[in-house]
Amino acid sequence: MHASEIIPGVYVAKGKFADEFGFISSYLIVDGDAAIIIDPGTAGDPGKEMLDFVRTIGLNPKSDIIAILCTHGHPDHIGGAGIIRKTTGAPIMIHKKDAEMVTDPTSFIKTRLRLDFGGRMKMKVDTGPLRVNYRPAEVGRTLNDGDIIEVGNTTLKVIHTGGHSAGHCSFYDAGRKMLFSGDEVNNFPNDPRKFYVDLSGSLTARRAGINRLADLVVEYLMPSHDVAHMLSEVSLQFKEARDGIIQFQDAVLSHLTARGEADLEQMIFDIQQARSIPTPTDDYGLFTTTLEVCLRDLSRAGLIRVDGNGIWRPI
Repeated sequence: MHASEIIPGVYVAKGKFADEFGFISSYLIVDGDAAIIIDPGTAGDPGKEMLDFVRTIGLNPKSDIIAILCTHGHPDHIGGAGIIRKTTGAPIMIHKKDAEMVTDPTSFIKTRLRLDFGGRMKMKVDTGPLRVNYRPAEVGRTLNDGDIIEVGNTTLKVIHTGGHSAGHCSFYDAGRKMLFSGDEVNNFPNDPRKFYVDLSGSLTARRAGINRLADLVVEYLMPSHDVAHMLSEVSLQFKEARDGIIQFQDAVLSHLTARGEADLEQMIFDIQQARSIPTPTDDYGLFTTTLEVCLRDLSRAGLIRVDGNGIWRPI
């Protein structure tokens, strides 16, 4: 596992490159003899290896790790949390709306993705970043918007955005002007227009959340599937993430308007044939799920409607 110090006291540990997901990045904040881990990754990568890295910089995992923060509850962000908690005794902290995926890992497959039987079976044997191969763990503290988390003299503010998932949070260090953004800002690093939200999420909330984060003074943007972005790069990342959402919504509305009416399967076919929206290669139901969430958002905005047979029409 490759690990490096970004600025004094802040480290990034990168797991193996995972196709379109890029490197899964876990972060470590050290202040004095205390440290916290942000997004420990999957059960195997970085996960357990994060503890080895902690030792290499002279810390004792059992006494010095005081908290395990998770931006949200997807397997590539919480899979390693239980292993680290078992070794360190540190509490797992996550927003209350995503806590179920820590205490009941299978809830990710059951309630967060639009999967048919074949898709659920594929997820069970998956070997990629979204594999649910970790055991249930106890949540030590559920987070809410505005909460403060302290490690030594460092203060992190919890900012709940709830776009990528209902419980998605970012953590803001105002002193260092550093934002740990999880997946809310560009979770597919090779194309900011390619992203997904789970069934509990919302593109409307994601866009509003990005606008809120962009209003902060941020010199270091720390996503979980990409390299750190610094200084002038930060505003560009916010803009690309926001533009990607707008393009997605506009493309979906344009396709539906052109056809007049369509069910979800027809919409998927039209979009894939037109290649109007970049879609994940290894889908796992990610695009289908995001499309359904998008349609719901457009419906709440009064732009489209759905009948009892699942047929969507523009208004």
